[in-house]
Parts: sequence; C-alpha cells; structure tokens
Amino acid sequence: MKHISSDEKGNKIFSIKNKMIAAFAFFSLSIAVISCIASIALASFSLMSNTRYFLKELVFSSSKVLDERSKAMFEKLEAFSNIPDIQEDSLSYRAKIELLKNEIQMQRQRGWINFGIGGKNGILYRTDNKTENISAEAWFRDALTGKYVITEPVFSATERMYVSTIAIPLRDLQGKITGVMSAKLLGGSLSNLVSDMTVGKTGSAYLISPEGIVLGNRQPEILYKDIFTEVFEHESKEFQGFLRNALSSGKSRVSISEINHTRYISAVSSMRYSGWTLLIMAPVSEFIAEDITMLIRTFILISVILLLIASVIGFFIARNIVKPLNLMIDALRNISQGEGDLTINLPVIGRDETGMLSTYFNETIFKVRNAIKTVSVGSSEMKTVGSDLESNMVSVSEFVKAITDSIEELRGHFTEQEKSVSETASAIEEVIKSIRALHESIDRQLSVVERSTSSLDGMTKFVSSVEENIKGAQNTMQNLASATDSGRETLTQANNISQRISEASGSLIEASAVIQNIANQTNLLAMNAAIEAAHAGKSGKGFAVVAAEIRKLAENSSAQGKKISTTLRNIIDEIELLASSASGAVEKFNYISDYSNEIHYAIESVVKVMDKQEENSSSVRDMIKNVGSITNGVKYNSAEMLASSENILTQATQLDELTRVLRKTMDSIESQVDLINSATQESLEIAAKNKDSIDSLVTEVGKFKTQTSEDY
Repeated sequence: MKHISSDEKGNKIFSIKNKMIAAFAFFSLSIAVISCIASIALASFSLMSNTRYFLKELVFSSSKVLDERSKAMFEKLEAFSNIPDIQEDSLSYRAKIELLKNEIQMQRQRGWINFGIGGKNGILYRTDNKTENISAEAWFRDALTGKYVITEPVFSATERMYVSTIAIPLRDLQGKITGVMSAKLLGGSLSNLVSDMTVGKTGSAYLISPEGIVLGNRQPEILYKDIFTEVFEHESKEFQGFLRNALSSGKSRVSISEINHTRYISAVSSMRYSGWTLLIMAPVSEFIAEDITMLIRTFILISVILLLIASVIGFFIARNIVKPLNLMIDALRNISQGEGDLTINLPVIGRDETGMLSTYFNETIFKVRNAIKTVSVGSSEMKTVGSDLESNMVSVSEFVKAITDSIEELRGHFTEQEKSVSETASAIEEVIKSIRALHESIDRQLSVVERSTSSLDGMTKFVSSVEENIKGAQNTMQNLASATDSGRETLTQANNISQRISEASGSLIEASAVIQNIANQTNLLAMNAAIEAAHAGKSGKGFAVVAAEIRKLAENSSAQGKKISTTLRNIIDEIELLASSASGAVEKFNYISDYSNEIHYAIESVVKVMDKQEENSSSVRDMIKNVGSITNGVKYNSAEMLASSENILTQATQLDELTRVLRKTMDSIESQVDLINSATQESLEIAAKNKDSIDSLVTEVGKFKTQTSEDY
C-alpha cells in the first residue's frame, strides 16, 4: 500500500476544520444570545409587573398617609372645638374667637393664617378681628351637614396668596351642630403634604384636584396650574387619557406612558376627605435598569465561557474529521497534478463516515483504473475507425457537390421559364385591358347611337310640328292678306266718300252719319287686324301697330261724329283731316299688303325646306339604326374575345403558379442539398476533429499509470 502525504502547496482556503470551529462557536454564541434576550425579556416583564404592583401599593399607602395628615388637621380643629367654653351656648361667638387668638400665633409657623367660628346664620368671626358672611359658601353648607371639608386653594386678595379653608361642624355639649369652625391655611401647606414623598431617584408626586389643578408638588412654579394644558400639554394622548379617567373614576390605576421621549410609570389614588387625587410618576429605567444591566453582564460572561468551550471542542472534533480528508486531497492532487497514479490506496481509519469515505474512494479509484484501461484499448480501435470515417466523408462530400451543381443548372432553366411565363401573362393582361377598353367604347358608342336615334325621332316630330305651325301661319297670312285688301278697299271707299263729303259739305248730318259708320267699320277692322296680328306672332308686330293706329283713328272719327252737331264750324276741317288720314291709311294698307305677300312667300320657302328636312331626317334615322346593328355585332364579338383572353390569362396564371411551385420545390431541394452539404462538411470536420480527439485521447490515456511494477 502506498501512502502519499499532503504538502502545503496550493491556494489558501478556509478549511473545513476552521469552518467547524466557527460553526460550533457561532452555534454556542447564538444559543447564548437567544437565551440572554429571552431571559432579559422575561426579567424585564417580571420586573415591570413587580414595579407596577409596587407603585400601585406605594400610591395607595401614600394617599392613606395624606388622609392621615389631613385628619390630623381636622383633629386639631376638633380639639379646639371641644373646649368647654367653645361649646358653651351662653358665650358669644366673638368671645369664643378671642380664646383662639393665642393659639393661632403658635400655628402661623405651620402655615395656619386664622381661625373662624360662626353660627348657622353664616356670620363668621375670625381671629384677625374680621367678620364675613359665609352663608353662600359651599364648604359652610357641607360643614353644617356634619362633613369635614377642605377646599382647594384660591387666590386671596387680602393675603395676596393662595389660601385653602378647612372646616368642621361646631357642636354644643349635647352634640348638636350649632355652627362651624374653620381655619385658613397657606396653599403651600398642601405641597408640604407631598414634599417628602420620593419615587425612585427623579420621580415626583402631584396632588391634583378633580378639575386637574395641581395643588401640591415640590416645584412651586407649577402649583395651581392645569396639569393638562400647562404642565403636560405636549405629552401623549395616552397619558392624558389615563389621567382623565383616573380623576373621573377615583380608582387606583397604574400606566406606562412616554413623556418627554422617556418611558414613565405613573400611579394614581384618590384621597378620602377632599376627593383629590395623588399622582406619583418616575422613569421606568430607575426601577429596572440596574437589574437588567447586571443580568446582561452575567450573560455576557456566560457567553464568553461557552464560546471558549465550544471552540476547544470544535477544534478536536474537526481535527479528527479533517485528517482523512487531507489524505484524500493529497491523493487526488497527485492524480490531477502529479504522475496520474491510479494505483494508490488510502488507509482506512476508524469505522465512521470518514473510514467509509476512504473505502469508497479506494473502490472508485479501482473502477477508474479499470475504465482507463478499457478506454486505452478502445481508443486504439477508434483511431482506425476515425480514419476510415474521414475518407468516406470526403467521398460523400464530392457526391453532394455534383448534385448541387446539377440542381443549380436546373434552377436556371426554371428561372428562364418563369420569366417567359410572366412576360406572356403580362402581355395577355395588356391585351385584356385593351379589349375591355374597346368593349367599354363599344358600349358608349351603342349608347350614343341609341340616344341619337331618340334625338332624331324627337327632331322629326318637332319638324313635323313646326311644319304644321308654319302651314297654320301661312293660312293666317292668307287671311291677313285678304283682310288687308278688304281694309284697303274700304279705306279707298272711305276716301272717296270723304272727297264727296268734302264736295257736298252742305249735307253735314248725312256726312256725320257716314263718318260714324266708317268709324265703326274701321274699329271692327282694327279688332280683326289685332286678332290676326296676335295669330301671326312676331311676324305680325307691324300689322298690330297699324291695327292700333286704325283703332285710334276710328275712336277719333266716332268722337268727331258725335260732336258734329256742336262743331259745325270746324266740320270742313275735320272732313279734310279725315280725308288725309284715309289717304295715309290706304298707303299703310298698301305697305301691309306688300309685307304680307313677302311673309307668305317666305313661309312657302320654309315649308319646302321643312319637307326636305323631314326627308333627310328619315334617311339619317335609317343610317343610325344600321350603325346600331353593326355596333351590337361588334360588341358580341368583343365579349367573345374578352372571354377567350381571360381564359388564356387564367391558363397562363396557372402555368406561372405551377412554375413558381416547381421553382420553390427546386429551392427547397437546393436548400436541403445545401443542408446535406453543410452537414457533410460538418461531418467531415467532425470526423477530422474526431480523429484528432482520438489521437489526443490516446495520448491522455497514456499519461495515467494503471499498472504496478508487479503487473509488468
């Protein structure tokens, strides 16, 4: 068996031995600290409970002491009231008070100011030779009921200080209440009642009235002030609530509150005679700090002793555990950094876990040694296999490269075919666009032809209507010409008649009748002319003017005829005027006749033109109908061309899609071949690396020593 000792080389580490020692020390220290904290907490709780009980008993006993001190003052008054002369009814109250003047001189040094005696009428006689009416005072009424009374200090204007009053009932020899006996004390005397009370080191006692006024304390500056608003106005609500409850309930209580950032313990108890409350308070630390400090020191000492003991025990236990581990470390260091000797065995020391660790370490080294031997044999065989694999992978790589070149050539052909199909599809799409545009143009042309046919039909109807209107106008103009000829003849006759009247001016009455007849006929003629002018429209405007003039002439002639009987002197002039007017009218009728003839000839020309226009419109309508039929045929042929082109485009699109699918398939095949090529290259590289790794493995395995000198 070969033993390898450890050396001191290597990096500095925090050893298991030191860790175990530290763990023992930490565990012991933790137990000590936890025990210390728990003990201090329990001790603090116990001390606090004892302190609360102690303070409660202290304030209760202190209140009893104050009651006894108050009782002593009452007993002193009772002693004075039991003097026979004081009880004698026959002696006046003024005389009785004289008996107490000497006594008051002796009591002044104790804070007594004066004595007073009074009857039920409320007149009080005092030792300072003054009298006062006290019938309205509450303490007076309470004393008459048999109560012993002590009042809160009030400021006295005569004494210029705070004064308190004590009073008892005054009885006669038979024990019947006949009045009261009182005494006034300095307010500071109440402070003397609590001045000698000590609580802890810095604690204090307060004598408080039910209203919260401080009546007694060692600090004169806080006397007669409100304890809530002037003494503890900034303290916690918890403390003020505790104090208010204590004053209102009159029961003994204990509380812990924070005052001026310090924890205080407070206790209250009420007094018997006055109803006042005694408050004593002191810092909590003054009751438990010294004991807690002593307890902490004791636990620190115990913790140090336990720490030392645990460190020593941990040292010896850790040394026994670490020793076999150090042997194992030396062996593993020799394997990893030394000769790689796998023939070593560790000594098995003890029957504990370290002994089992050494045993299993030896067995593990034995298995590793056998495994290394097997690997050494297998690595030689793997070296041969790796060489064969490398040569085979080179051949596979060449085959894959040839396949890749063929696929690349085929992909080029597919690219050309895809380009050709795409160009064909684009050309067919352009043809379809042109056919669709032609089809739309044919639709528009057919629509125009249909609208033209409708327009020509409407125009033909309009021409026929115009022709009928013109023919009606022609008839009207013929009637107008006839009427004009009749009017001209009539005017000619009227002119002849006027000439004859002018020649036969003597027959004025007959001439007047003739003139009126002419005027009536002229008026009728004017009306007919106006009607014909209205029928003639724009072409009869001139005739309408003439008709209007004729109407005016007829009206004037009628008026002149009616006035013939009264205007005989001017009849010749009027007849001459009528003759000249008739001559002018004849000339105008001649003009109208000429114009009517011209219009008649023009209307005849228009009628001929309209007849020709109607014939031309019929010819054009027939031609347009022929154009519509031809357009419908072109539209049908265009639709067939469009359907055929779209079918060709569909086939071209399908061919393009098929070409794209084949292209994608070829791309996929190419990518797969690329992957095969990459995998082949990687396999080739892996085969080369495998060969190198096998060579390295053979070299590394050769570094381990797996046989002893006896095996050789």
